[in-house]
Amino acid sequence: MSKYPSFFRLNVRPYVFWPPFILLISAVISSIFLPEVFSNQIRNLQQAILTYFSIGFSWVSFLMLFLVIIVFFSPLGKYRIGGAKAKPRLSKLSWFAIILCTTIAVGILFWGSAEPLNHYFFPPDFFDLKPVSTDAKNFALGALFFHWGFTPYAIYAVPALVFGLILYSDKPRYSLINIIKPILGRKSGRNWSGILDSICLFALVTGMAASLGAGILSLSGGVLSFFPDWSPVLIQPAITLLILITFLISASSGIEKGIRSLSLFNLGFFILLLVLFVILGQGLAIFPAFVDNLKTYFNYFLDLSLQISGAGNQWTYDWTTFNLAIWTAWAPITALFLGKIAVGRTVREFLIFNLFLPAIFCTLWMSIFGGATLGFAEQAPDFYKNLLEVSGPESIIYQVSLDMGYFKLFSQLFILAMFISFVTAADSSTDALASISMDKAGNDVFKTDVNLKVIWGTLMASLAWVMITFAGVDGVRMLSVIGGLPALILISLATYSLVLLLINPKKHLL
Repeated sequence: MSKYPSFFRLNVRPYVFWPPFILLISAVISSIFLPEVFSNQIRNLQQAILTYFSIGFSWVSFLMLFLVIIVFFSPLGKYRIGGAKAKPRLSKLSWFAIILCTTIAVGILFWGSAEPLNHYFFPPDFFDLKPVSTDAKNFALGALFFHWGFTPYAIYAVPALVFGLILYSDKPRYSLINIIKPILGRKSGRNWSGILDSICLFALVTGMAASLGAGILSLSGGVLSFFPDWSPVLIQPAITLLILITFLISASSGIEKGIRSLSLFNLGFFILLLVLFVILGQGLAIFPAFVDNLKTYFNYFLDLSLQISGAGNQWTYDWTTFNLAIWTAWAPITALFLGKIAVGRTVREFLIFNLFLPAIFCTLWMSIFGGATLGFAEQAPDFYKNLLEVSGPESIIYQVSLDMGYFKLFSQLFILAMFISFVTAADSSTDALASISMDKAGNDVFKTDVNLKVIWGTLMASLAWVMITFAGVDGVRMLSVIGGLPALILISLATYSLVLLLINPKKHLL
């Protein structure tokens, strides 16, 4: 008998799998046949979320970062996920590679150069910064660190830590309800688990589709830079299909083979790009610049975190709230995966590998690539501003490679790195999606139904391609924010759950 059920006899929790699946299929159909109506509705919904819940995203994120620092130095930091005798399933290097590639996806490749350029040319008016100035340049990198550094990783770390502790302590059902078990009690929440899992499934699929869509645009931009006569209409679906096929091959290998191997390869590629960019670009001058960028980040940290100056400002909605909403939308389902693979690690180890190390890596990356981009923009501001507005953010990194004099080398490496990043991110995300939507799981939580991974991966790829085809990058950005609102409620409760674990771990952990 086959280990997994046949494709037509899906091993699913009906109330978890079908509502988000049908809703997402409806979104795809609506965007094809009613593109203007669909786009307007999504835009209005996104703007409402960004406007009315902006302060909530900022303050909750700030509190989460503050809380994990307390947890790190508390007695809870000594607790081992899975119990005192639990053994890790992954080496530390493999663990870090999987965490990094799961969380950043292709974001740092796409926005590492494009985002600081936006802040440089269009800084927020509430800081009274003159566009294309030294002050605007410094702020651009400080804001970049804020949007991609310690605060976003705290958003991931809190629900993931709570889920991992509860999952391996109480052996409950594999559900997001575990994140709030310290609040509800061990025997409560069963009736709500399906609704909660269903909502968060929708949130991650839209967020992942948005990231994948942005990456497809960037990949197609890279291919077009080599073959300008080719048609984007043909390139984009071809890239989407190639990513999907590669993912399907990897999906059948599981965490300890497919995801681990791809993540290690992906991490190696990231490091190679960093080293080459430093050697062939700014050289050792990058390290003093990194320290200066950190100072700028800390100077603006409290203001951006609490919206002291920027509350109610459109820049805050478009950048800070938007970025936090995306990280928040991804956090609950991603927490399932990050919590699952943390077995055998102490809470302190968990925070080092899930927060501090990835945040340091991302800020170093952003300093190198963002700093190089702004350096070239200073020399030709009109050209870069026109490129950003006309060709889009996906074109920036390729122009930077051209200005460095190593266009062919870096462009080819970036295209390959982005491709691998898509596959690894899709693999880990669909593992979480499949795990939570499975009806019957085996004794090993590392084993996931491959059929469900294929379904979710295909849906995400289709959704990404449809959105960029009919709505462009703006449609992708709008779609990704929607899941942030329900996720904000859940991670707020997860934060309270971690407070309860911090105060009395023996009461909630076996």
